[in-house]
Amino acid sequence: MAGFSNSKANKAFLKKRFNQSKAAGERLIGADYWMVIKGYEHLSILIRTTQLGEFTREDVEDYAPSGIKINQHGVFRNQGEFQFQCAETIEGVVLAAVKEWVLEKAYIDIDIYLASESKDGGSGNPIRSYEMVKLYCDAVDLASEDITAVVRPSMRAVYNWQE
Repeated sequence: MAGFSNSKANKAFLKKRFNQSKAAGERLIGADYWMVIKGYEHLSILIRTTQLGEFTREDVEDYAPSGIKINQHGVFRNQGEFQFQCAETIEGVVLAAVKEWVLEKAYIDIDIYLASESKDGGSGNPIRSYEMVKLYCDAVDLASEDITAVVRPSMRAVYNWQE
């Protein structure tokens, strides 16, 4: 018979993996989130994309004799950034909020929740909270030929604390 000499079928092994995967539960899909900007909860329904910022500790590096590199955990990295996009309405509510935040030198707080249909859209505590967030709004594209595209301001959130 042609093929690998050590290859064999193992349907029982595959069935075991299938059952383990099924037992782990329904998977979270990328659309199952709810982002809340505190004080601006009305914007949550307009948030189209977001990210969870990096969650880690600083690296502490050392080199032992003979050049052996050693890494260890340092302090909690409290500061970072993430991107998000909103869909604008004909009322201009997103751009008005951005204008307010920038002109007033405002810092905002943001909570991100897991929100699956199977759990009625809620999961209790936020999966991530960001405090003292400074917001940057990238250039917003407007074009006369974009007759089917929604205006989507892109934001960069730079946070000073995360939970």
